[in-house]
Amino acid sequence: MALLGQKRPARKPTRREKEVASRDTRDVDDADSQWLTVVRLAHDGRGIAHDATGKTQFIDRALPGERVTLAIHRNHKRFDEAHVRTRDNAAENRVTPPCEYFGICGGCELQHMTLASQRTHKVHVLSEHATRNGVDLPDIQSLGEDENRYRRRARIGVRVTDAGEIQLGFRSRGNNKLVDIQTCSVLVPALANLIAPLRELINTLEAPKRLGHLELLATDDQVIVIVRQMKAVPRDAERWQAFAQAHGLVFGWRVGSDPVVMEWLAGTPDAAYSLTVGETSLRLAFSPGDFVQVNAPLNQRLIDTAFEWLGDVTGLNVMDLYAGVGNLTLAAAAAGAKQVTGIEGSQGMVDQLIANAHANGLDQVSARRADLSRSLPSLEGIDLLVLDPPRDGAQPLCEELARHLHAGKVNRAPARVLYIACDPTTLMRDARLLQDAGYRVTRALMADMFVHTAHLESMLLLERAAD
Repeated sequence: MALLGQKRPARKPTRREKEVASRDTRDVDDADSQWLTVVRLAHDGRGIAHDATGKTQFIDRALPGERVTLAIHRNHKRFDEAHVRTRDNAAENRVTPPCEYFGICGGCELQHMTLASQRTHKVHVLSEHATRNGVDLPDIQSLGEDENRYRRRARIGVRVTDAGEIQLGFRSRGNNKLVDIQTCSVLVPALANLIAPLRELINTLEAPKRLGHLELLATDDQVIVIVRQMKAVPRDAERWQAFAQAHGLVFGWRVGSDPVVMEWLAGTPDAAYSLTVGETSLRLAFSPGDFVQVNAPLNQRLIDTAFEWLGDVTGLNVMDLYAGVGNLTLAAAAAGAKQVTGIEGSQGMVDQLIANAHANGLDQVSARRADLSRSLPSLEGIDLLVLDPPRDGAQPLCEELARHLHAGKVNRAPARVLYIACDPTTLMRDARLLQDAGYRVTRALMADMFVHTAHLESMLLLERAAD
């Protein structure tokens, strides 16, 4: 207490603090004084350059061929993360981003590139992952749509500031801060047109601070809005009901924490999407929480391409693992497969798959639940195996297939494997296992399912050499 009311003497920095300060100042000064040329793109779309010492610089929104000076915002031992301070020239494939929130919102990190160059980059990413894993690929086909407005579902955060201002939007890149938006250039129009009216409504609510987030879903026939609410507010429920009726929406809210109770306040959800296989039109129903591809047109083109690769599947026994509500299961049955078995980890989606098969008159379809990370199904008698796993991939199954083939049990390994993946890293890891066991990749595809982002969907067809 001897220094109470007196100015405390400044603490001398430690040796470690001096070293860090010296390093950080040196790096930033060097970056400010150097003109660096971007040589290529990282997998996540950032530009890559090397400073005078050879240290790698990952640069936000910089393109190959551009000459830039940098502002470093994060130092690491072997590389730095930076953004452009000054740009001397613009790459030929640079365009004006279509969204005013580009660079702030964390949703679309590649809008400064032409669509063609985005897809060229993603094909290169897929090829590079294959090379790193020693997987031999044929020429990679590129599949994409020119329509920017492709997302048929979105989760939008809601925040009320200390001043009472309503913020509605997505998280920023690199942190959890909410970016307040008035519109979104990648949502389908039915969802994008709801943002302004939703903001107006939330401003009238009695307890907007009890909102967590909004889930928006556009199906073939309905627009569904689900609100995450910590506690029910009856007068706000009335406002939501009136809003839903005025805009022709199906509306529900999830209330509470333990347990969370789902209640539909306006309309009944009848979510479904359509697929065409040859001359057959399919309708696939799903629950709002089920997994479906966010890009409906590209999902259809992916199915078209898959059966173009496979040719006539009449009379084949097919197994579809990670089957969801039947996207590929029902498509294979509609294409003429003799017997199709769908296996999925969610009992709710298994039940929906069976209901979808019955509704579409596909009696050769069966489905069951299984944890594919622990319980691997018998593949004896299966001609075609379809895999569409989550980001973790299908390593246990591919290892099991490889063991069968190494042991000479060819009757337990399908002649062909169609593998669809949302992560090229785990895809190529699994493809290497199958390649080493005797499969060969005969077709390869990059599907630009998530336009303007660094994410990509991939599809491989692997074929086993004839016995």
